[in-house]
Amino acid sequence: MYSYIIGTIADMEEGKVVLDNHGIGYELNVSSFTLSKVGAAGKQIKLFTHLGVTDDAMRLYGFISEEERTMFLKLITVSGIGPKVALQILSGMDVRTLALAIVNSDTKSLARIKGIGKKTAERVIVELKERVESEAVESGEFAGIGSSDPVGQEAAAVLVSLGLSRTEAVTAVNKVLAAGRAKTLEEVITLALRSVDK
Repeated sequence: MYSYIIGTIADMEEGKVVLDNHGIGYELNVSSFTLSKVGAAGKQIKLFTHLGVTDDAMRLYGFISEEERTMFLKLITVSGIGPKVALQILSGMDVRTLALAIVNSDTKSLARIKGIGKKTAERVIVELKERVESEAVESGEFAGIGSSDPVGQEAAAVLVSLGLSRTEAVTAVNKVLAAGRAKTLEEVITLALRSVDK
């Protein structure tokens, strides 16, 4: 329903930002990461949004990037993970680090986030890794990566499933493949994610 809202920050507190858009104040639930990036009251910003509807409430969720929103939407599909826990995960770990944890099955890093136990961390990794890999298989071939390099093709598809744009994914994978340091799919994805961060 709402893709994004551009407005002036009217108020902010832990977990929330109020954006004033032409006299209407939109209260958005946000992660600590987004809150740290929005700036001070009075600044105009653009937040990507998701409208969550339950039996007793409608809530708007705001994200500093489309990538963060994509990861949030993936997290809330995991059994037992609601929007509140998804925001908690995104508050404890930025999107790229979370993507690395999922790809590398790094349960320990995820379990260190406040309120996320070992079982929840394992469930997130198992369910999202399966989903990301199946989406990667369905996404087809990527222009700009040789079809003779199936690892590169799959790595780019996984990166897109994790929220990167196709251009970012292809550029990052080509950079890693050109360096010749990575051999396995996990190594290509890990190094590609790290290169995008720089």
